[in-house]
Amino acid sequence: MSDPIQSLLKKALSPGISDLFVGANKVPAFRIKGKVVLEDGYPPVPAAVIDEFRRQAVGEKGEKYYEENGTCDASFSFSRSERFRLNFYTTIVGPALAARPVQSGNELDMDQLNLPPILKELCDSPRGLILVAGSTGSGKSTTLGAIINRINQRYEKHILTIEDPIEFLHTNGKSLISQREINSNAVSFVDALRSALRENPDVIVIGEMRDTETMQVAINAALTGHLVVSTVHTADTIQSVERIINMFPEHQREQAAIDLGMALIATLAQRLIPMKDGNKMIPAFEILLGTPTVKKSIADRDYDALEDSLKRGSESGMVTFNRAIFHLFKKNVIVLEDALRAVNNPDEFNLLVKGMESGVDAFRNQYGNGFDVDDGTFVDMRTLLRIAVATGASDLHLTNGSAPILRINGTLRPVDLPVLGSVDIQRLLYSVISPRQRIELEEKRELDFALAVTLDADSTRFTRFRINAFFQRGTLGVVARVVNSVIPTPEELTLPVPLLSLLEKHQGLILITGPTGSGKSTTLACLLNIINHTRNAKIITIEDPIEYVHDNHYSIVEQRELHSDTLSFSSALKYALREDPDVIMVGEMRDVETIAAALTAAETGHLVFATIHTNSAPQTIDRIVDSFPNFQQNQIRLQLASVLLGVVSQRLIPKLDNSGRAAAFEVMIGTPPVQSLIREGKTYQLQSVIETSFKDGMITLEKSLTNLYNAGLVSLESTKVYHADYKQIKEF
Repeated sequence: MSDPIQSLLKKALSPGISDLFVGANKVPAFRIKGKVVLEDGYPPVPAAVIDEFRRQAVGEKGEKYYEENGTCDASFSFSRSERFRLNFYTTIVGPALAARPVQSGNELDMDQLNLPPILKELCDSPRGLILVAGSTGSGKSTTLGAIINRINQRYEKHILTIEDPIEFLHTNGKSLISQREINSNAVSFVDALRSALRENPDVIVIGEMRDTETMQVAINAALTGHLVVSTVHTADTIQSVERIINMFPEHQREQAAIDLGMALIATLAQRLIPMKDGNKMIPAFEILLGTPTVKKSIADRDYDALEDSLKRGSESGMVTFNRAIFHLFKKNVIVLEDALRAVNNPDEFNLLVKGMESGVDAFRNQYGNGFDVDDGTFVDMRTLLRIAVATGASDLHLTNGSAPILRINGTLRPVDLPVLGSVDIQRLLYSVISPRQRIELEEKRELDFALAVTLDADSTRFTRFRINAFFQRGTLGVVARVVNSVIPTPEELTLPVPLLSLLEKHQGLILITGPTGSGKSTTLACLLNIINHTRNAKIITIEDPIEYVHDNHYSIVEQRELHSDTLSFSSALKYALREDPDVIMVGEMRDVETIAAALTAAETGHLVFATIHTNSAPQTIDRIVDSFPNFQQNQIRLQLASVLLGVVSQRLIPKLDNSGRAAAFEVMIGTPPVQSLIREGKTYQLQSVIETSFKDGMITLEKSLTNLYNAGLVSLESTKVYHADYKQIKEF
């Protein structure tokens, strides 16, 4: 044996050293606690010494393979307890060697290795497939060794390992362990695996699934009663699934996906991150579990759905890399710089760090304090949102070629900040959306979502925003609506008494209408809050996105968000009827299917609230009826007339004292005359009925505006904008 390399291998057995690197005519180096350190004072190792050591280690067959491929794996040992995994390879300056000490697998404790607790449960599985993914040097072999040791110490089983080379030596505990090494005890993984099935193992551990044949045999073994554990060289869990399926020929992928979905128990992807104290590395795990939904998504090769299941699966034990690394960062185990290097998406990670989450994620994850890491070189999104809240603005506008603009009491006012360019707006927006949302924005050219933000460093309270991103003249624009976390009272909103009286009804349809920004969502939230505090009922809301969050009081409130919890308003409405609701709120009736479902819900014993973008109560009726084909319109008139309780059209008018905005309401109640006109299609007469039915609680918008003016709340000029004669303007 070559003494220089042998002495280096002896030193590599020292604590803290994980790898040895020897290159031709170069100073050797060790990887110590994750960092490569040159062995100063040690002379360069000649190429001839490396060649001689390689020939003795790999044998004649291995040397031939090395000459053909430029690389070769092997093992070397001083004794049974002092083994090394070797890789020989060629470089531009000559031969090289990478060596890793092989330790005893009986000392691998999951708790000491900081492995996720759920891995212990996975080891109890009698059959199925467990995949461990990660890049080279990420600790996959150590995790495999810990799994073997866990089973070995707890169960009477036959564990067969197929490795290239053996990295951890295991002695029998409660289990019988057979370790086979490629080239030494077997020709290839697939040959060893085929043979393994005849050796009656309970657990099969495959060092790496490198080819289609190995994958096929491994999946079949998992499906036929064996627990199969293996590694794959991929960056994350979903990529692992996709890589395995795509390794098969096109005509076999459908069946491969079905088989993989059936076999998979879990996929774990891991990354090693330096600990804050600098003493060692700690693993971060992304965990995808084989739930029924995940299995179906794999079988369907629906990787978007798989990603969604991963993000939603926290209650089942699933976690994304960003979340796992964020946990380590929040526990002060790692530093921010190392965390950012390890995450998939630094922008999304910074979103978590700064206390900003997507609206739905904020409900699922409460991580305590948020704080800034701003370096002062630019204004970030949270700063702008904080300004909007502090100034009492209702909206924040970001548009190319202008400074940020706030809408305060209905008036647009620029912020004293530099003009935004298209790149600035893109940076601000991308800091608060996920990669999937970026793709949706690029494809659909617009994006709606909710954002929850902790505005103060010492606060755990989220402030919510409704954000819309869009393209205009080829550049991005953003509007952020501030959502008040405290639901206003009906007195604060000055809601009409006739509208509040309708809440006593237990069946029918109440419509809240008006243009964008007229307060429809706030009115709906107030009405639902009244029911929640006064009635024993089940309330289901379908929103895009969720704006006001309702806690359960006398009622049970279930809030569903479009895209996060359901794919469409119409689909959610259809299934809501099977969820035993008393009250249903539809954020917006956008299409024929949603309108039809809402009418059916109101007809079948439910109190339904909904909004629609129209300017008056009569116009609302026309909009609903005209949405349907001609042959259906008569039936819709009959159905609408039978369920309509009332239509409220509202506007927000700036107050004279600039203290806010006053609400003006047009109210049409579903009295018999109104129902009759709707059935007969005489909607042009509805305005006259509203004007003459004050005793029934109806009021025109013009009368409501006049009342505000007479009360000294608004100016005459501000009311003129909203005056319109519906008899003359029926088209819209």
